[in-house]
Amino acid sequence: MLDWDDLRFFLAVARHRTMSAAARALRVAQPTVGRRIAACEESLGARLFRRSAAGWALTATGQGMLTHAEQMEAQALAAENLAAGRDAGLAGEVRITASEWMIATVLGPRLSPLLAQHPALSIDLIAEARHFNLFRREADIGIRPSRFQQLEVFQREIAVLQFGLYASDAYLARIGLPDFAVRATGHLLVLAGAEMGTTIVDMKWLPTLIGGARTAIRANGRVAMANLAAAGIGIACLPCYLGDATPGLRLLATPGQRPRRQLWLGMPRAARSVRRVKAVAEFITDVFARLRPTLDPER
Repeated sequence: MLDWDDLRFFLAVARHRTMSAAARALRVAQPTVGRRIAACEESLGARLFRRSAAGWALTATGQGMLTHAEQMEAQALAAENLAAGRDAGLAGEVRITASEWMIATVLGPRLSPLLAQHPALSIDLIAEARHFNLFRREADIGIRPSRFQQLEVFQREIAVLQFGLYASDAYLARIGLPDFAVRATGHLLVLAGAEMGTTIVDMKWLPTLIGGARTAIRANGRVAMANLAAAGIGIACLPCYLGDATPGLRLLATPGQRPRRQLWLGMPRAARSVRRVKAVAEFITDVFARLRPTLDPER
């Protein structure tokens, strides 16, 4: 009879398609994953995976098992979340995931009053572009510029972010102001790296505006992009809050409306009854409420 631990290995391989990626997700050695899958298949008397050019693909039996395994996972996670909901203290760890610039320049520097008020509280800040799965408890609180897709996640809008194009005075003295009528031909760009995803503001706004410029450099974070632009390398698309605060950068006048993105805070619905998670979420919401005028400035 299969237990939940066996299904964890099955689901990891089914989702990540390679043994090495599944091992990283499970935080075990790669041979351990192979042994557990082999033991699982032997117990069932059926092959669950076949090796393909794209990695480990599910067999027909594996496909049939996947739905049941995901249902068991949902039940196990719901039980875990329910147990966590009985936590009555403002002590312990709260994991928060957000982009690197948000943690470094907005949220992180403002956590001191919360930690002073609750000295037994520990905050784990995860600065990654990757969207963590809150229902699977990869993090307790997520902050991102798009809605959460899982129904099991409670979410609220906490701010609006305005973006703009920034360049240094040294760069503009050397190259001149961009002519957006010819899509900034002759200019250099500091662009977001592929790790930042395909849904960022840059992907829709920049091609028609500065599509004639040449990419000079890419970086996988807004803070790095701001610093590179301030060093005179090229023009960067930045949140106005970050661009305005970076010494040496100037906001460029652009045609039309500058893009704005709603900022969302999410947490597993069961975690709303965990006092430490609820307190941290309320603190964050209050921080962003006070920052609304600077995150979405009137120009």
